[in-house]
Amino acid sequence: MDTTHEITTGVVDVGDARLHYRERGDGPPVLLVHAGVFGDWFAPVFAEPALDGVRLIEVRRAGYGDSSTPDAHLTFADHARQCVALLRGLGILRATWVGHSSSASMALQAALDTPEAVERLVLLEPAPSPAGPSAEELVRTAVGPAVGAAQAGDLRGATDAFMTGVSGPGWADVVRARLGHDAIERVVRDARFFFTDEIVAAREWAIDEPTAARVTAPTTLVYGAAGVTKAHEETTRRLAAWIPGAELVALPGVGHAMPLEDPAALAALCAARS
Repeated sequence: MDTTHEITTGVVDVGDARLHYRERGDGPPVLLVHAGVFGDWFAPVFAEPALDGVRLIEVRRAGYGDSSTPDAHLTFADHARQCVALLRGLGILRATWVGHSSSASMALQAALDTPEAVERLVLLEPAPSPAGPSAEELVRTAVGPAVGAAQAGDLRGATDAFMTGVSGPGWADVVRARLGHDAIERVVRDARFFFTDEIVAAREWAIDEPTAARVTAPTTLVYGAAGVTKAHEETTRRLAAWIPGAELVALPGVGHAMPLEDPAALAALCAARS
């Protein structure tokens, strides 16, 4: 990382939540909005020198890390609204949004609800809506068993079932390699919110072709060419066909855990489109 860029951490009150964030650098604003299950997905990307030329903000959404735990259900639109409020609290009117999985869908919602806040979208394997033919198998083999385990109080088992389904059986090794030997404990702590609230919001959220056609921000959609499930690739391809002028990128050698699997490649892609 460019040591001339000091890292700032802070908290912004967005009305119904307190969001923790960290930022570094100067230049065009880029907001990293993490996926579900845990809040450290973008931590390795945040440290990559390819992004030294931007003002880089990494948020912890409500329910994750040290950000506040919601008192009521949050929809994807609520998460998007809170991220917009965070940007405004930092004096930023427009930013490039980098979203991953569920947060890619949230970034899309922000582009629909508050297009003035979105300079560009970089969307990494959005959550399966619209659902392709592989989504049903993913629900049957991973999402369903994970939800069942969470409801039975087995958060560790739920996390393993879900992450194995979307990222493969080696997911825990990847997490430890990038985030430290104690990272799994942090992941499981964060996963409580995901399994009690965010996964409900994911089921509620839907987008169709006429709605996607309203997105005016330049959009890059990315899928991992080495994914263990085709569910996210199918959604990514369909959205790329629906959003006017969207760019479709296949990132080699990675799957759904791409921010952890190859943060340098992902940072370079984001920098080139900021």
